Amino acid sequence: PMIGERFGFLKKPNKQQIICVYTAKGGVLKTTLAYSLARILALNGIKTLVIGLDIQCSITDITLPPREVESLTDIENQNLGLYHHLFLDVPLEKIIKTTSLPTLSIIPETTDLNALEKKSRLELRREYLFRDKLIPKLTEYDVIIFDNGPSWNQLIENALTASNNIISPIGCDIGTYQALQTNLNTLFEFQSAMQLSWDNFFLIPTLLEKTKLSQQIYGAYLNQYADKIIPIPIRRGVKGQEAIILKQSAIEHDPSSPLAQDYFELIQELWDRILPLGDTDGAE
Repeated sequence: PMIGERFGFLKKPNKQQIICVYTAKGGVLKTTLAYSLARILALNGIKTLVIGLDIQCSITDITLPPREVESLTDIENQNLGLYHHLFLDVPLEKIIKTTSLPTLSIIPETTDLNALEKKSRLELRREYLFRDKLIPKLTEYDVIIFDNGPSWNQLIENALTASNNIISPIGCDIGTYQALQTNLNTLFEFQSAMQLSWDNFFLIPTLLEKTKLSQQIYGAYLNQYADKIIPIPIRRGVKGQEAIILKQSAIEHDPSSPLAQDYFELIQELWDRILPLGDTDGAE
């Protein structure tokens, strides 16, 4: 990360960027994209915090090594999560975990997520729980990334309300294509109801194949969502699966692969769009 900070292709933001990665369709590389973005930012010397909100523990399993349990105390410590911090006053330092990169940390998904979701419904400002009681304590991070499950719930609403950038991966497959507009309507209805003013909303095409149907769907996305889409698709490839197994980004795993080039170009373009002109440390 120290090398990346000096010679990398992504610059630190002057303003904290909070990113919500969400899509209502599973299996479209949502967690893979969130993890790759977080790790590549961290490799560029940008202090990044991932907050896992998927009860399936997807991004936690990718980010952290297998947990060793030798006593009941180990189990108790591993189960401390957002619920315990927000409602039982457990200190943040007990729930934030370090990773293999000093610039990347995570608040992992734990078994308390269901309790957190149910408890938050009873709060007076239930959609603002994260924004009011969590984000103000995380000022040391340049970037915060929420990784959500596909099912709409109170945690997703909190992540959407707390964020200023929304990223929605969309697979180049018939299932995603058919449901996309309905899913987007749900998002924008919530945005309107809560009077949210996001800085950015991006659609990122994923799982592009060489088949006629996949290419046609990608073309349709470009035509129908030209104002929202980043036209740098992530192709379907085994290199991505290999990288995740090794707990790496595609750029680290095989820098010369087409998939690594996809991620390099995509995240560079994404970061250029997120940061206002001149809004970087040391920008000329």
